[in-house]
Amino acid sequence: MKAISPILKTLVAVVVLVAGSVKLPAQTIEYLNSNNVKAGIGTGGNLFTTTLPTSIWSLFETPPGSGKTEVFTAALWLGGFDNTGVYHCAGNRYFDYGTDYFDGPVSSNYNSNYDQYYKRVFKVNKAQIAGFRSLIFPVTVAQVDSAILFWPGERNPSVLSNYGVSIDSPLAPFIDVNSNGVYEPLLGDYPAIPGDQGIFFVFNDIRSAHTEGGGTAIGVEIRGLASSFLNAIGIGEPAYKNAINNSVFIQYEIQNKSHQTFPVFHLGMYVDPDIGCFDNDFVGCDTTRGLMFAYNGVPYDPDCAPELGYDSVPVALGVQVLSLPLNVFLYFKGQDATAPAQSDPVTVGLCSVYRYYAQGDWGDGTPIEYGHTGYNSGGSPTAYCFPGDPTDSTQWSESAGHMTPGDRRMLGVTNALNFVPGQTLHYDLGYTSAYDPTSNHLSIVDSLKNETDSVKAFYLHRVLHSQQASGIYEVSGTNTFTVSIYPNPTNNNITIESTDIIQTIQLMDIEGRVLLHKTIGATKTILPVNTLAKGVYLLNVQGVGASIIRKIVVE
Repeated sequence: MKAISPILKTLVAVVVLVAGSVKLPAQTIEYLNSNNVKAGIGTGGNLFTTTLPTSIWSLFETPPGSGKTEVFTAALWLGGFDNTGVYHCAGNRYFDYGTDYFDGPVSSNYNSNYDQYYKRVFKVNKAQIAGFRSLIFPVTVAQVDSAILFWPGERNPSVLSNYGVSIDSPLAPFIDVNSNGVYEPLLGDYPAIPGDQGIFFVFNDIRSAHTEGGGTAIGVEIRGLASSFLNAIGIGEPAYKNAINNSVFIQYEIQNKSHQTFPVFHLGMYVDPDIGCFDNDFVGCDTTRGLMFAYNGVPYDPDCAPELGYDSVPVALGVQVLSLPLNVFLYFKGQDATAPAQSDPVTVGLCSVYRYYAQGDWGDGTPIEYGHTGYNSGGSPTAYCFPGDPTDSTQWSESAGHMTPGDRRMLGVTNALNFVPGQTLHYDLGYTSAYDPTSNHLSIVDSLKNETDSVKAFYLHRVLHSQQASGIYEVSGTNTFTVSIYPNPTNNNITIESTDIIQTIQLMDIEGRVLLHKTIGATKTILPVNTLAKGVYLLNVQGVGASIIRKIVVE
């Protein structure tokens, strides 16, 4: 069995003894199962896992029904220094030592009514919404599906009357048919999800003391939307050739509800990948794609109870940051770690080491160095471990370095500047599974990279565009942010001008590949494009609490 703490092992043993008598509370776990990934989203803040005492841990099964999984757990790791130099942090691992996250939004009244309503996740299907929209409004309560009726939209009167909970600020996204700012399903309002299925979840780091990280609370409310799509294009093709069918999208809104400003804030995604069997994996990254990935380090992936291996089928998992750049990628180990700085931070509080990780150092503050394990390798300092192609022996990867496959964790970090009170950061990710019987256990990474290009393009043109068009993916915070880009089209320079400070600009091709990422720190900048090939490009302009994507044309 995968090595975890004695506390969690005890919980698992208890569950085995009382199997059959434990029943899951309604909506504590819901599944995205519309495509080739069955992904469970539960309470507690982690992805693809559950806080409940159960022998079932990993909830990222692909293909569905196979019993084979690729993720043991995943969670946000957040942190930043305030203006006084104090580092604030929040993050989860396995719930056995504690938690830094608490179900529900930030509130001044955490009572039994609050817990009854918010200790759950909220799932809705495209088919449910389509049936609802076919009704003639207004309607009665009896005509509305409960998933739509009790959706946590702002000021939902049904939630207030049935649960005694008033939703006084924006929470779950919805289509407001009469534009009055109130979620009123009896009048025709309905949940806004971009895919065939959506699961909304919300948690905060303020309600109680941090027993996992052991650090000072940040004061954030995290609103999440997990989505899956069934891509009709290529339905007749083998499943491994359809990237969208093998993907799950996770969109976070992280709002600063404290009175603190964080000049530099770290958004991290911690993933414990188990590609079938947990103890024979490799990891790596692709800096141009904002991608971290895991793959089997051996040609044959056996069962290692209770996890089922993928046998000889090549499989890889990609976690791609879709809305922001990837500034740091590092890994650490489970039971096979040889250096404390490269192992799970279980003997000290998570926050005491995460501040090093977020800056591109190991857990003891030692810089990442290019080559071999990355720890005291003697190479030049770097922020990215294993950025090379696993099939190329001249590049730095785990396979090229002849490292021993094992139990890996991976962490990708994005830096945000000047996270001010009231501001909301959008942190969107794609989890993509690639499996290709025509490949092998190393070249499957190339297949994965190609598929994540399709996923990024799909995100930009379908997921993000649909939410911007419906007014969901909006600028939040204290500032109004507008951007002028001219001339457009052009064959020389483009001027980017804003009403407020432009923090960064990111230039991408139409497939979503990052060509340029630049820090600005001014209200106006000029971008030369005369060296680019003719065509359409995407420009992501990031301000304080804002992210605006525009198409530009190079003639």
